[in-house]
Amino acid sequence: MVVPVDAAASRRAVAEAVASGSRRIVAVGGDGTVHLVANALLAAGSDAAMGIMPAGTGSDLARTLRIPRSPADALRQAMLHPASPFDAGRCRGPAGEFAFVNIASAGIGGLVDEAVNAVPDRGRTAFVRATLAALRRYRCAPVRVSLDGRPWFEGPLLMLAVANGTTFGKGMRVAPRARPDDGAFDIVAVGAVSGWELVLRLPQVYLGRHLGARPVRHARAERVGVVPLAPLPPFDVDGETYPSGPAEFTVAPGALKIAAAPSAPDRDRSAAGVAPRD
Repeated sequence: MVVPVDAAASRRAVAEAVASGSRRIVAVGGDGTVHLVANALLAAGSDAAMGIMPAGTGSDLARTLRIPRSPADALRQAMLHPASPFDAGRCRGPAGEFAFVNIASAGIGGLVDEAVNAVPDRGRTAFVRATLAALRRYRCAPVRVSLDGRPWFEGPLLMLAVANGTTFGKGMRVAPRARPDDGAFDIVAVGAVSGWELVLRLPQVYLGRHLGARPVRHARAERVGVVPLAPLPPFDVDGETYPSGPAEFTVAPGALKIAAAPSAPDRDRSAAGVAPRD
């Protein structure tokens, strides 16, 4: 077991493990640790499998993949479970090109990440408190969004989620129908809404029952273009922050191997009447 002192050391540790012939790398931590390990594996061009032992503040990807909460059970799965192919997301934007595994979002999410990551002792309610504080501060900025090269959304934006997994923010089921192995993103956009209305609707997000609410839009796509028409907070990417600006998000089907079973969406898409494109 390697305990690196910082992100750069973590990337070196993954690269060295791959170079030495390791066939499985276990990420012990939260979504940020999984994000780092996945980027290091993809940068190395490795087909080594990744196991996940959730030990972070959010650990939302572990929820999507239904990884056991028991450390012993999670480690057993991470080491011994057969690896399955999972999609990765790729972003080309102001920070260059990078990958993500769970969810990338534009809008209020970056403010939430900044607040959570600034607190050393985060506790169980860190994301809820940070979300409520961000709602008081954030002012919806105009954004233009295209899906697979076609215009889809333009106007004031509270939040845009480009989702490979189902949850972010420690259990908010923002994209309850997403699957990380289906070769497409689930896209959820929330337009301008009053702060008080959003606070009242917050429980719906945790339950994944918000997709039919006003002003929520939902679609699926393999390529998402984002053009801010005014300054935006940083992008939220697997719980980490990246500089915001014009960006393109594309799905990389089966780019990662993860020791976990794919999870089914909350409801079958065709039964729910969700069209492939909005």
